[in-house]
Amino acid sequence: MMGWGNQHLHTFHIWGVDYGIAYNGGGYFRDDPCEVHIGDLGLRAGDKYSYVYDFGDYWQHEVRVEMVENVRPGYRHPICTAGRRACPPEDVGGPYAYQDALIGQFSWIQETLSNILESIENGEVPDLDLDNAPWWYLKHRSEEFDRKKMNRALAKLYQKKGDCTFWKALGGYDTYFDD
Repeated sequence: MMGWGNQHLHTFHIWGVDYGIAYNGGGYFRDDPCEVHIGDLGLRAGDKYSYVYDFGDYWQHEVRVEMVENVRPGYRHPICTAGRRACPPEDVGGPYAYQDALIGQFSWIQETLSNILESIENGEVPDLDLDNAPWWYLKHRSEEFDRKKMNRALAKLYQKKGDCTFWKALGGYDTYFDD
């Protein structure tokens, strides 16, 4: 749900058991992720479990089950009913570093705009020094969340539901969701 590209080790911790995909040089998981389905774990509304992405940056999430419904006719995949804020960029350094990076992004944008306005007021052509900014400064909008885009990604993901060899061979989700 976060939009990261499966570039780092990650795990779900549910009922005292860790679930994930084992990679060479990574963690070991006793269960085959192709055979474990969240619907088979007995979760009920109000239950919580954790998800950790990138063991270096350590993005720890607490997931709460809001509702469990029986499969309805025409049901094809989970849907996102609400969300807030954008996914942090990969390798930004973890939660605290991300907060610092957002302050840096805001300061850089404010300084850049101030320099542009000053150049225009002086009758000069603004010099945009974009080389010294992290790549994501220009495109990351931390306060935006696109529920429709999220649901398109979920629909696309669940087209391949049940074919875990597809995801293992792919080695990551980022190119699959490029559109």
